[in-house]
Amino acid sequence: MATQVSAVECRSSERIALPCSIIVATGVQTGEGRVLNLSKSGCLVEAPILIKAGDYLQMRLFLPHTDLSMWVSVAVVQWALGFRFGVEFIEVDEKHRTRLNHFLATGKDPWTLAL
Repeated sequence: MATQVSAVECRSSERIALPCSIIVATGVQTGEGRVLNLSKSGCLVEAPILIKAGDYLQMRLFLPHTDLSMWVSVAVVQWALGFRFGVEFIEVDEKHRTRLNHFLATGKDPWTLAL
């Protein structure tokens, strides 16, 4: 008998609820949506585009309380159900990854702290 492993058990880092806007591009289609939760290694997205597990994406996340965005140059869809899908970040520029990690740890964007 096969056993099921939940998505929570497979995650490499904790996700936090963080609703924010996102633009997702597959190379064939582009759509606006929202992030429902976020971690250092991925996020849960809701967007009105057809996505399936294994698809590669580019994403621009608009973190709350800032006018600046975070760019994910390559992400892979781990699972999809309707218009919701779980994404793993594969390639993120170091400055954006550092910014994301700081934001997740403090709830503040380090780029706006210097202003």
